[in-house]
Amino acid sequence: MTKNKTLFDLPEFKPYEKAWNNRVAILSKRASYYDGSVYDEAITNLQWLAPRIGQNIEPLYLPLASAVDVDAGIIPGGWKLPEDDPKTEKWKIAIDQVFDWSNWDTDGVLFVHYGASMGVSGLRIADLRDNGIVLCQPVDPLLFMLIGMKAYDSTPDMAIMKEKRVGSDGVDFEYAEVTTPENIRTFKDGEPMGFDGREPEYINELKFVPYVEVRHIETGKPFGEATFQKAIRLLDSVNKMASGLSKIIDKNKDPQWAIMGAEPSELNHSSDNAWFLPAGADAKILVPQIDIGGVLAFIKEIAVNVEKALPEKAFDELRSKTQIATATLELQLMELILKIKRARPNYDKGLKIAMQMAGRAAKTMSLPDIAVLDDPELRFDDQRPILPVNEKDEIDLELARLELEQMRRSTQITEGNNAQ
Repeated sequence: MTKNKTLFDLPEFKPYEKAWNNRVAILSKRASYYDGSVYDEAITNLQWLAPRIGQNIEPLYLPLASAVDVDAGIIPGGWKLPEDDPKTEKWKIAIDQVFDWSNWDTDGVLFVHYGASMGVSGLRIADLRDNGIVLCQPVDPLLFMLIGMKAYDSTPDMAIMKEKRVGSDGVDFEYAEVTTPENIRTFKDGEPMGFDGREPEYINELKFVPYVEVRHIETGKPFGEATFQKAIRLLDSVNKMASGLSKIIDKNKDPQWAIMGAEPSELNHSSDNAWFLPAGADAKILVPQIDIGGVLAFIKEIAVNVEKALPEKAFDELRSKTQIATATLELQLMELILKIKRARPNYDKGLKIAMQMAGRAAKTMSLPDIAVLDDPELRFDDQRPILPVNEKDEIDLELARLELEQMRRSTQITEGNNAQ
């Protein structure tokens, strides 16, 4: 009997292998643009041209990383709750506690980071019952897949999590975890195996699949869009160009020589691969002409267009300005603001569902202060500012609002008197 090597060797999970591999392939490719590894092979294959052209290709990924960082910094908006809801104070206390247990100050940024760099992100609720703790943890989308979600119901029937771990013997193995509303099963290299003192299969006391998946930019497609999706086609043209150059170099790695002014019978070849030519003869190596200057100009043009495809890069133009009114800032960053307004609701909804799950978990653990989050009315403030507002601008904005409100009241009073 052949021993299993992966979870997908099991007949029960074999049907999901294709979907898993497709997911990992797409998201890994997007991640390679973020860290620049997408260029590694192309640059390596440039051989003797690599130092000159490679150093101009490598910086192309820097604007992508910068855009991801900007999104991760702006989209949360402090996860501010609505000020006009009487339940806000209890919600805030509960969320702050879950965030504190979850090290959200440091790990929470990954929620948007994963989504901005790969187009998909996830959250997982974990209940540490023995410690009376509920955790909300961002999950790398390369490590999990949800199954059974429907068009009008995002509640999954099952979650598969799979990752590489290192055993006590120092050997890598595949850890897999399959969660359904009824139970949780764990596997080592495709074989049922218990971990952390648990059996290979145990009851899921939460009675639901504690995962949430969100898309960075909703497009109607399974994996949405990464924040730099529009720049990918431009970057692919650079990779295509580099691959073309590498083919030319590889084709001519054994150079051809042209010998002029000598007959074949006049050539002498030594054991050291040297040719001796008669007086007046000449030999030249035949190499293809490569327009290096044109190649560098092409890369430079791509770099400019990549930045134009990223509204987050507009921040660079404002760094030198020490004083700028919020209204002016919003005007110059309008494209970015529209983009954030499109992405933020996806994360708000995902975190809201995760917090409601945390509340449901807390109910089963007799944690009433956290259980208040299991509330269908729970929501984040969808009117919170997109851009950081300084204190002066906040005061000016509030004064403007008060003035407008006073003008409206005056108008209403005047219209009322005229009606009489």
